[in-house]
Amino acid sequence: LLNASNVSRRRRFRTDRDARRILGHVKCPHCGVDKPDDARFCGACGRAATGTEPSYKELTGAVPVQTADIVGREIAGRYRVLTKLGEGGMGAVYRGEQISLKRKVAIKVLRPELSRDPALVRRFNAEAELVARLSHPHTVNIYDFGQDADGSLFIAMEFLEGRSLRQVMTQEGPLPPWRALAIARQIAAALADAHGHGIVHRDLKPDNVMLTERGKDKDVVRVLDFGIAKLRDDDRQTVNAMTRAGDLIGTPQYMAPEQIRGEPVDGRTDVYALGAMLYEMLTGRLPFEGPTVMAILSKHLTDTPEPPTVRRPDLGLPRELDVLVMTALAKDPAQRQPTMERLGEDVAHLHAQLGGAGMAGPRSAMMSAPQVVQ
Repeated sequence: LLNASNVSRRRRFRTDRDARRILGHVKCPHCGVDKPDDARFCGACGRAATGTEPSYKELTGAVPVQTADIVGREIAGRYRVLTKLGEGGMGAVYRGEQISLKRKVAIKVLRPELSRDPALVRRFNAEAELVARLSHPHTVNIYDFGQDADGSLFIAMEFLEGRSLRQVMTQEGPLPPWRALAIARQIAAALADAHGHGIVHRDLKPDNVMLTERGKDKDVVRVLDFGIAKLRDDDRQTVNAMTRAGDLIGTPQYMAPEQIRGEPVDGRTDVYALGAMLYEMLTGRLPFEGPTVMAILSKHLTDTPEPPTVRRPDLGLPRELDVLVMTALAKDPAQRQPTMERLGEDVAHLHAQLGGAGMAGPRSAMMSAPQVVQ
């Protein structure tokens, strides 16, 4: 839900070596005991422990957690659970019905262990109340939140018909620049509104963006899951602890360097994530790829991605896109677009410049920069 509160106690790392030192513990495949990722043998059971670096799914919580089947149940006496839509590291999402209004809703039920910590429950209620106040055309509407009789934390929200941006990219590949920019402009508008309320998303990714239809309008963006990353962040004291628990804050492919280091985050952290998403929409490739989470995180900290036009010369992308995207992906937050509003203005200007309809906006100085910011 918001920014971290105990960042001063977090361990930080700035180099690949530091990253490996802090994140470099994996579980032995035979006995489950933690070991350094470069150890050839497990110190607990003595068996060979090669090939055990954790996968992306293991570290990000993309592997579904085991939750009780609640289909058919009522939640808090107000909602009826109809079908399960999906499951992830923080819990499960269901299609449901608000009983009093017979209205379709999406219900996110968080992992049972989250409700066992009274402090986390208080934070959940406070942050959910703040997020529920958001009212923007490109932000999902939160209807209700609370605890069921069994203590489970839940959020009831607007049920959306459509596809996630992840599904669209998987099915269609790279998007035409005009379409990618139109989508990015709407995402930026939703995030700028949230930032104005003091809310940093912290886990912006294609899975958290829905593309819906409104009349004749296609690709109408709705941004989801404001606030969930804050609960994870407050519940962990170090990146190392989060990694061992299989619950990494954010998604490695879209995480800004300062977020990986456990430093304070602000709106520019979301700017970086949107830059990574725009890169992927335009090229069909992530800015940084690797066989493991460690490899990806290290590249975010130390490497500079190829500009989109260099990464995919076969697509004939306009060179103006390079400045926009690479500025957003600057390692130093001070070198990125200073606000999400500014990024949205840059996107709107470039969209209009490239022939997009109805997207013109004020030109920012950042767009006139002749060089690619490293």
